[in-house]
Amino acid sequence: MAVRSTLPSHSAEKVREVLRGLPMATGYRLTVKALRYRTRPHLQAFTFWDRPEMVIQVPEPFRPFAEMVDLGALGRPLAQFRTRRDVVRFLYLHEFCHYWLYLLHGWGTSAEVQCDRYAFANYRRRGLVLPPRIRARGERLGVEQLRLSARGGAGA
Repeated sequence: MAVRSTLPSHSAEKVREVLRGLPMATGYRLTVKALRYRTRPHLQAFTFWDRPEMVIQVPEPFRPFAEMVDLGALGRPLAQFRTRRDVVRFLYLHEFCHYWLYLLHGWGTSAEVQCDRYAFANYRRRGLVLPPRIRARGERLGVEQLRLSARGGAGA
């Protein structure tokens, strides 16, 4: 995956370091740029399907902020973004979930709640992060997957 950054604080190499351990969107270009906001920092990212590119915008000037994340029936917690690293990882994981759904099911622009859940669960995780496990309608989790999810493993 090609990485490009116009963010003064993060070169392309530093962005690659921030994304280490996360699943890669093969064939896509990731562009990280500054987001100039008027009143307060917020989250903003796009995935373009006609030209394979993800654009992540990091609030500048950066200051720690909280953003409400819609997790559906799980509620709407405030996700804390203390560093630019948190913002880049959260937005990348959210957009990667759309990319993954587009590859597997052909519906990449939908499932906002599912992509928020995936990003919220993994953006601070250290080590390897697996691609999202999306169940088909009516599909039930197997016994091994239930064991993994009970331990906070990758099957959740």
